[in-house]
Amino acid sequence: MQTTADVVIIGAGVIGCSTAYHLAKAGVTDVLVVEMDQVGAGSSGQSASMLSLQFCTSELSARMAQYSYDRYMAFEEEIGVPIDFKRTGWVSLATKESAEQLLEVARMSRCLGITTETLTPEEIKHRYPEINTDDIAVGTWGPDDGSFDPHMIMWGFMRRAREMGVTLRQGVRATGVRVQKGRVAGVQTDDGFVATDVVVNAGGPWAAEIGRWVDVDVPIVNSARSILVTGPFPEIPSDRPFIEDVTAEWYFRPEGPGVLMGMGSSPTDTLDVSLDFETMDEMVATAVHRVPVLEKASVLTGWTGIRPLTLDDLPIVGPVPGVEGFILNCGWGGVGIINAPIAGQLAAELIGDGRASTMDIGPLRIERFDGRSVEDVRDLRVFARQDLDYSS
Repeated sequence: MQTTADVVIIGAGVIGCSTAYHLAKAGVTDVLVVEMDQVGAGSSGQSASMLSLQFCTSELSARMAQYSYDRYMAFEEEIGVPIDFKRTGWVSLATKESAEQLLEVARMSRCLGITTETLTPEEIKHRYPEINTDDIAVGTWGPDDGSFDPHMIMWGFMRRAREMGVTLRQGVRATGVRVQKGRVAGVQTDDGFVATDVVVNAGGPWAAEIGRWVDVDVPIVNSARSILVTGPFPEIPSDRPFIEDVTAEWYFRPEGPGVLMGMGSSPTDTLDVSLDFETMDEMVATAVHRVPVLEKASVLTGWTGIRPLTLDDLPIVGPVPGVEGFILNCGWGGVGIINAPIAGQLAAELIGDGRASTMDIGPLRIERFDGRSVEDVRDLRVFARQDLDYSS
């Protein structure tokens, strides 16, 4: 393995791949990406694969999603790889408990130019007769969201990055970051030491562990969300949108000839989480309540993905005080695939120019947590609607 690099990126999920591409695009090509498994083997490859503007619950998250959405619409032209985007739309359903929150998000979205329509229970039933609307108070509809292929996105970014000179090493585990006199000196891997002045922590669920290598407490809590995919199920038309029940924190959408559904938001200290029968039973019960015809569906496969969450549902992007050259690009909370273009762009600007110019990253820097630790986040985190993982 090479022994030096201008930049070492730890992690080849969608954030690491995008960062590598944007660095190379900016002319920084002596970049090494180390990935302990293979591209997309972590949480990026376990998503429900939605490109969404409707998930946004703050102006900042919406601005990031809008930037990334526009870049994805030009992805094939820019990168040369299709992303298999299917614009089927997004419907959010809320019972009385969640109705005002959903309406407030809809008002914000419209103010930012995101097409969002409010639906009555009667309108929902007319459009989607399979849905049980007896306890639904209100819904919203966004026509521009849809599914896409995260693996094509990751490999597209990485292929173009490698064509421009970036090196990818799969099956190589980073085991430590060496710091000398307050700045990064290199990365230790199980295949040798790599001297570098800049390290990007794009470790996703492993970001907190990587932070500890340089004595930085990255305030992220990993949360598990499970997904089931049914066998062929023609009772749900293939052109149905992504439909979420925000009160139950459950969603479903067509997936090939079947249906994909997701549910759950449980803090976990284990990154290898199996889909358990209790979670499956709860998910199936919720599914049958909201879409009774799903009682006839058979389960084909399922898995559990991990979402690295922060206290305010915004990622952590930027340098770390006291450790020069250590850049955080983590805590994307399951929406990293949606926001990969802006994530890579901001990191590349920080490294290449010394500052981010596409948008102000002040609200994304680690200092906003004012010394809060991982345990603080775990204690204070409320896993409610704002924590829903709309892409995984």
